[in-house]
Amino acid sequence: MGSSVQECGCKGARFCALCETTERVRKLRVEEDKYTHYKVFIYDPLRQLAIPTCNLNSKSSLLEIIDETSACQSVASEDAIEIDGLTLIHDFLTESEESSILEMIDNVKWVQSQSGRRKQDYGPKVNFKHKKVKTDSFIGMPEYADMLLNKMSDCDLKKLGNYQPFEMCNLEYEEVKKSAIEMHQDDMWIWGNRLISINLISGSVMTLSNDSKSFLCYVHMPHRSLICMADECRYDWKHGVLAHHIRGRRIALTMREAAKDFKEGGELYEKYGAELIRLGNIRVPLSKTSA
Repeated sequence: MGSSVQECGCKGARFCALCETTERVRKLRVEEDKYTHYKVFIYDPLRQLAIPTCNLNSKSSLLEIIDETSACQSVASEDAIEIDGLTLIHDFLTESEESSILEMIDNVKWVQSQSGRRKQDYGPKVNFKHKKVKTDSFIGMPEYADMLLNKMSDCDLKKLGNYQPFEMCNLEYEEVKKSAIEMHQDDMWIWGNRLISINLISGSVMTLSNDSKSFLCYVHMPHRSLICMADECRYDWKHGVLAHHIRGRRIALTMREAAKDFKEGGELYEKYGAELIRLGNIRVPLSKTSA
């Protein structure tokens, strides 16, 4: 099921192709590109190192990043850096597995989101400012969750095993809408260490920035790959997907786990965590989530 022409869900400083010429967006303060003087790295998935490069900058295209990813594998690694907690798994899904999941995803109603995206949410409604959680609309995870979690454990038991998602969110990006997710860090009050994203339909780039060191790193995420951001990558770096790195349609299947306080023994386990874990272990037939 493709997307139809609809009004966007942007507000505040966010915009997409549908609203970029509106009065609201024209009034936004245009800031200078803060990454112009950052040192740029390209991620080499074979050596699991970020390799410094002079061939890319803060405006580099998807094709330039793909080409540099291939070229960097023959470059010496003396000045390379490790980004602890960054894991990239190529071909995480087979073509048939992806097709099956996409069919189930596109049989569920999409809801407009910001920055040119649409979304499907499975998880609690969180008020991050007031640190409150509502579970009224959280009835469980989609039925394909177990297949993904089992594959994660099979791929890397130490890094990806025993994953208990508190939230699963499918985010649709479309080139024609200039879809994006701005550079950010995920909330640390409720969401835990490992952030998971699986690329469906087409590949893209995860852009990482370490503002304290003025580092920018491009991670090419091929079609059907999985990326996990944890530890240093989660807490010392921001991440985002830029509009000019989207080609055609892309779906990012994302998962977040619980922060320590929400797990058994934590301060918020009795108040919120126990119920969220119970709901996270329920599998919802798609007939109950379809519009």
